[in-house]
Amino acid sequence: MAAVVSESLCGLCSASAPPYTCPRCHCRLCSLRCYRAHGPCAEAFYRDQVLEALRTERNSAPGPGLRELREPLDPGWPTGRGLWEQLSEAERDGFRRLLSSGEAAALLPRWRPWWWRGRRRVEELAAGSGTEEDEEGGEGQPGPAPPVPTSVSPLSALRAAPPSPLVRFQLPNVLFGYAFALSLHGGDETLLPELPDAAIAASAALRDRRAFTSTAEALLSARRDARAAGLPLSPLGDSGALLAVAQLLEGRDSCDPGTDVAAALWHLWRLLKAGARALPPPERGRFRGARRKVGFLLSWSRGATEELAHLAREARGVHAEVAAEEAAVAQIRKGLEKVWGGPRPPPREGRVDQAPWVIRDGVEEVFGGPLPPSGVGTDKAVQGQRLIEELN
Repeated sequence: MAAVVSESLCGLCSASAPPYTCPRCHCRLCSLRCYRAHGPCAEAFYRDQVLEALRTERNSAPGPGLRELREPLDPGWPTGRGLWEQLSEAERDGFRRLLSSGEAAALLPRWRPWWWRGRRRVEELAAGSGTEEDEEGGEGQPGPAPPVPTSVSPLSALRAAPPSPLVRFQLPNVLFGYAFALSLHGGDETLLPELPDAAIAASAALRDRRAFTSTAEALLSARRDARAAGLPLSPLGDSGALLAVAQLLEGRDSCDPGTDVAAALWHLWRLLKAGARALPPPERGRFRGARRKVGFLLSWSRGATEELAHLAREARGVHAEVAAEEAAVAQIRKGLEKVWGGPRPPPREGRVDQAPWVIRDGVEEVFGGPLPPSGVGTDKAVQGQRLIEELN
């Protein structure tokens, strides 16, 4: 009887009729807040899966026979904390870097967003050269595009006064949250309320009455908010999420360029509605507010074809700048790794090695030039050290 009563209460706050069950510890929980607070189960589960994949790839030599394999419940099987403890500190640091940089997504099956469908063939016929989409190869197939709403209320039916001219900048901010959250969860719409919750975390326009004065401000604000919320880098990459916004705004149908925007907003609206149903009534308010904002932007966008094209060009410009910055950082990292002889700097001992000096043919040099005399170029040495720490 006691077991039945305990299962009918939240394992953290003791609320009645908890609708969720943690897939790792099977604890009954009532809300997303209790799930996140009850323990590091989700993080530990993802960590174990990636570590298993890393070990499998590293030990790709012929494995043991079937009789030598252990059952998962065998006490000797390295699971959970035991598997983590078997790693060296360097391996743990490497795993943390995989998570923080988003490179862990490369170990998972390739996921293509639905807005990629049909774009490669059209661009090849039009330009005859490679583009961002062509360069990524043919791995992974985009899923089916979400449906476009059959009827959308005109903006005049929602409000009497004309909207502010700054409303247009709300759209790229919301589309960034949608593309980021959908790619972060691999397009799995059953991950509720986590998927729409990530969209709200990345988009200030969905959370409150935040005003933006430019497309660049709206997009870069969403990128900062996603990082501030502690969300990992999405599989699209930092600049890839910006490219996704530009692609959605451009649309794939030349006869109706706003179709992709309408499909994305309608998809997000339905995800927010489903996510709200997965939450207790007291926690549904912010999902309802975000849904109202999406519905308003959907009505606005259906009559703003020229505005969408202008926003698409501005979003392309922001993506180009961020992609150039990423390429510059990658080039700097490549040069540093060449100096280091690997992805990490060599061990440093004493104060002499605190600056990024190297020795080539018996002559001390700094990356990019010879070692300056004592007291000269201190600022450059500090900047170089800070750059290395930032890249690490």
